[in-house]
Amino acid sequence: MFDKSPEMQEKIRKLAVKIVKHYRGKGPEYVIVKIDDELITITIKGILSNLSEILVEEGDVERVKEYWKTLRPYLENQYAEEVYELIGRNFEYSWQINHLESSDRTIVLFLKFIGDGSIEKKKV
Repeated sequence: MFDKSPEMQEKIRKLAVKIVKHYRGKGPEYVIVKIDDELITITIKGILSNLSEILVEEGDVERVKEYWKTLRPYLENQYAEEVYELIGRNFEYSWQINHLESSDRTIVLFLKFIGDGSIEKKKV
């Protein structure tokens, strides 16, 4: 069973803040971590860079989506090992951006524990 303690939730939250800060230049508005038996769910608000925020406000959401397609592999490659070291288990993950066009936008990451010894990436 995975460590569900508040201390582990805080470690995961801090790593999420670090990743967003690296991309965005500042931390997110908030990060919520929920740990279940086989799944970690991380909800982040305040994910877009200032430039992406302007593009969304101007209605150019498609450009922001294209930008994320380019940025995503970079962030995945850079931080997958760090996530593995923190949680100490192999995982597969998926993610979704909710309400991209509104100010309520969040990104939700799902880390599902797996036992076959590999880290597998899944698209949503």
